[in-house]
Amino acid sequence: KHVLHYKKPALWVINLALITVLAAGTALATDRGAKMAGGSGRIGLDGQNGQHEHNGQSQSLRPSTPAPSNAGGPPSEKGLPETDVNHNGIPETLRLSETGNELSLDFQENGTKIWSAWGSRAPSEWNALFLCTLDGEDYLLRYRPTMYQGNFSYRYELFFLKDGVETTVQQKNISFDTNFSAPFHRTFDPIAISAFVEELNGLLAHSVQLFNTHSDLQTAFDQAGTLTETLWWLDDFKGIFTRDPSKSMSENLQDFQAAMTRAQTPAVPVKTDSLPLNHPVEMEFLSGAGAWRTTLTLSPDGSFAGEYTDSDADVQYICRFHGSFGDFARLTDASWSLTLKELVLDTGHPLGEEWRENGIRYISSGPYGLDGPDGAPLEPGSAFLLYTPEATGYAPGTELYGALPFWTWWPGRRQFIDAGDQLGCYGLHNLATGYGFFSPDA
Repeated sequence: KHVLHYKKPALWVINLALITVLAAGTALATDRGAKMAGGSGRIGLDGQNGQHEHNGQSQSLRPSTPAPSNAGGPPSEKGLPETDVNHNGIPETLRLSETGNELSLDFQENGTKIWSAWGSRAPSEWNALFLCTLDGEDYLLRYRPTMYQGNFSYRYELFFLKDGVETTVQQKNISFDTNFSAPFHRTFDPIAISAFVEELNGLLAHSVQLFNTHSDLQTAFDQAGTLTETLWWLDDFKGIFTRDPSKSMSENLQDFQAAMTRAQTPAVPVKTDSLPLNHPVEMEFLSGAGAWRTTLTLSPDGSFAGEYTDSDADVQYICRFHGSFGDFARLTDASWSLTLKELVLDTGHPLGEEWRENGIRYISSGPYGLDGPDGAPLEPGSAFLLYTPEATGYAPGTELYGALPFWTWWPGRRQFIDAGDQLGCYGLHNLATGYGFFSPDA
């Protein structure tokens, strides 16, 4: 195990109520020509526009021919096509069942279930599934756009079934956020976002919808009259941004970025001599599961000392450290910016060195939580935020609105619904990674 990167898995299990993926009714197309997208991006499995490699030859994509009847089982339910996503020449029939908010789509071959897709109208458990036909072959296209407080995560997977097991042939994901004025704003790349959308729409252009429990996505499809990802949320900022239909998606995203940046007012830093602490505060960074944790004690003058520990069978991973923060500035009544001035490892052994002490095997490790994306200890100049217990995140402009990567590390994680729903403890936010240290209480 590389000591710079040795970490137990992060607890990125977000409370279901946090993700605003709304429910929708199931929408079923009646034939393979229904709801064909009109987007210009048409890609094959090799990613080339309008073509697909077959036996070393580049061939144009062609519409699917109807599958032969399923002699070994009953036909698919009305409105659902027969498929051959197993690529064995034996058509599958589809059976859709629904119980409460949950639905299941079974793929049957000769009357035997070979695979099942699941979806729900409950938040965070939605699914959108399409039958995508490329060069006469059937594939399944799963698309999951999620968003919460200006954080977006889009992912699609194109796959077929091999002996009933998913075999991915093409996939892509992209993440970005629209909290442009927030100190924790990460990335918004109009060219990359539009490239993702074009690639997805190229696949949707050869697809028919099997089910979709995402209400906003379904509404966008209905309004467009085709299976086309339009980034419907671009039209939710009346008075700030209006989409220009004569411009490309990339150009509209650039205009959106400029308009939102102008509309969002960043906090004005006010320099202070100390942190808003009356006494040293002990803070922890931990997953909530497993044995690892990093503790540090932060003093009002910005000095700190702490320790990272973990265990794995008969091995103890350890890092002792001390350091200091400076350049304090108040951003709001409940948040301060600060800069790492010094980080010193006090373990007494070089990183990665092993030794035995009192019969215990130790390995010198890095200061997990005070490291960067590469796993190496942070360098002086790295940026942090400190939140007081009054910090909240119920609306744009509040301290924690959109800081999802940070407060999902919070052991007491919950929704921020109104101004009365506050953090309730001190929080230290590593802006390089989103890692978070929290005090046990206020």
